[in-house]
Amino acid sequence: MPLYIPRENTSYLRGAVPTLVLVSADSIERLPTFWLDAGRPSPCENWQIFVGLTASVIDGPGDSRIFIEGIVRPEEAEKRFAWLEAVDHAGGVIVLVVDSHDAADDWAALADGRKTRGGFMPAVPRDS
Repeated sequence: MPLYIPRENTSYLRGAVPTLVLVSADSIERLPTFWLDAGRPSPCENWQIFVGLTASVIDGPGDSRIFIEGIVRPEEAEKRFAWLEAVDHAGGVIVLVVDSHDAADDWAALADGRKTRGGFMPAVPRDS
């Protein structure tokens, strides 16, 4: 069964490569430990993400899946469409799984802690 992340435990950050921050107390052991390679997030080999407006799914090796609840209110749509466009442009997402709602924009600190999981995941192209 996939892990479920409710919308209140997600943050969508925009940048050169969009970032999806997931807060989960559950260990996602198959997801690699987050680390930096020359200052850039490492790739999550054998993982991919299907991004959408009302839900997203991270698909990993074997039966590893994470279901992420999306928007529920129409007024959220414009901001989410902008994020989805950034994902399309970048070809993927940096996914960070953390255990608290603390700031997740300091990649070096997250990589040093060795508790954060994730990295860059390619996005499965969406139908236009």
